[in-house]
Amino acid sequence: MKRLLLLSALLFTVACGAGTSVGGVGVPLRPIRPEDRVLLGDFSRVNAVAAVFDRVYVAYPTSLGIYRSLTHRWEVPRAPAEPRLLNAVFAAIVDGVDQSVWLAIPDGWLHYRAEMDLWERGSIPGRVQNVAIDAADPTRGVWFQSATGWYLQPRGGGVAMAASPPKSLRFPPSLEDAMRDLPQLRSLAPTLAQGPRLTPGRITTVAPAVDGSGWYLGTTTRGLLYFDRMGAQGQSFRVGLPSERVGALATTDDGLWVATDESPDVGAQLTFLCADLSCSKSITGSASFGLGFSAARQLLFASQHIWIGTDRGLLRQALPSGDLKRFDESSGLTDQRVTALVARRGKVVSGGPRGLAAENDAGAMERVAPNFTGMVYALAASGDTVWAATISGLLQYLPGAADLTRPEGLRQIGGGNASTYGVGYVSDTLVAMTADHLLWRDPVSGTWAIGPELSSRLGRLMLMFTDNDGAWVAGDRGVALVRPGVGALSVLEIPVDIPDQVTSIVRRGRYLWIGTPSGLVRYLLDLQ
Repeated sequence: MKRLLLLSALLFTVACGAGTSVGGVGVPLRPIRPEDRVLLGDFSRVNAVAAVFDRVYVAYPTSLGIYRSLTHRWEVPRAPAEPRLLNAVFAAIVDGVDQSVWLAIPDGWLHYRAEMDLWERGSIPGRVQNVAIDAADPTRGVWFQSATGWYLQPRGGGVAMAASPPKSLRFPPSLEDAMRDLPQLRSLAPTLAQGPRLTPGRITTVAPAVDGSGWYLGTTTRGLLYFDRMGAQGQSFRVGLPSERVGALATTDDGLWVATDESPDVGAQLTFLCADLSCSKSITGSASFGLGFSAARQLLFASQHIWIGTDRGLLRQALPSGDLKRFDESSGLTDQRVTALVARRGKVVSGGPRGLAAENDAGAMERVAPNFTGMVYALAASGDTVWAATISGLLQYLPGAADLTRPEGLRQIGGGNASTYGVGYVSDTLVAMTADHLLWRDPVSGTWAIGPELSSRLGRLMLMFTDNDGAWVAGDRGVALVRPGVGALSVLEIPVDIPDQVTSIVRRGRYLWIGTPSGLVRYLLDLQ
């Protein structure tokens, strides 16, 4: 079952006490509110939709989207304490009294009040078949039809069986209702629901716009569409990601770029998300072949380009023109599998299973340090120096050198020759990551030290992102913020706080983003 979004109350505390800071920036202190933690994933399937004059409720398999039609913006998606319940939603109707939404599930209902950010759940005897509101008297409650009869669910009370329903019941509209109102939908429906790479889809649910200008259409492959009565075409209202399989992340001043991997239903895509999650835009490539890769492992924003390190070469996407260029072994890469990227003096350096390649002045890629042919996991740059986390440990590259060299200081400490999987800077302190520890280089003396052992708590260390606050370290059991001489300050555990293994982690300002094969987590950090 696809897991798309999870909102939950989470106590995210700092183990070392309040006020600790590096570079003048604090760390998260207070408990995170429900809206401060969001897990976004595949919003291509819609289970139910309901609309009123100022909002559209969209039930995805494990999230509820709310589109504010007057301001043309999406709110942060919501979910109950058990998000999996939304996967069973098959109908939605808006309460005529307070504009809240009732969602029908096979064994009962879910009720969400947006103004209070409140979820409720109830049961109905028998298997639920439909939900309705009494248009003549909406104050009585909500009506449910089940296999054992009709039931009235009042607000704030217990469900009661009804001998017969009133004739003034209003049900959620069906696709047949929409087709009777807009006959052209009968012939256009298969085309409207067709997904990327010509993937067949279907319309799952419909809701009329209150002003009568058209219909909202929920699909299995394209998320939410709006079919305009006059224009006779479907407009995409997609939010979130085209797939839950997040491969790589990169931040910009106004949002986040996300590369999602290929899945059985959706090809690999590149998506831009606004930082407040109010908008998204996906780049899908050609209709037949998509972007031409299956998995992405690195994203880099540099010189008005997005660089994508994939299993089938290095892609350069120009912004905003959208021009796409691909590099592979025939155009300078050491291997078409790109695992690491960094910008050095405006030029891009890439790493993979067989060494390094760098962008030259002509905009092409060419091999550098040809004597090194080992695996490169991560890269960092400072001035002319490129630091490479490799299977042979932390190595450095200087322009024109035929090989990578090991820093002299690392030879003098135990574990300095171990394979490294991450490298970066915390302020002006160079940090490297092995499977168990972080290695820190003093910026003044140049001496190296081994930090506390982290793998017993986080599992085998795999990924790292550094900024002035510290190193955000991801192991196969969780993520922690780590600082020189302090150790892990805050820990997010898998699968409680993070749904799956971490594939990418970045931070920009108050937002921490964590990519996984089961969705994208966004934390709003309280930095004091």
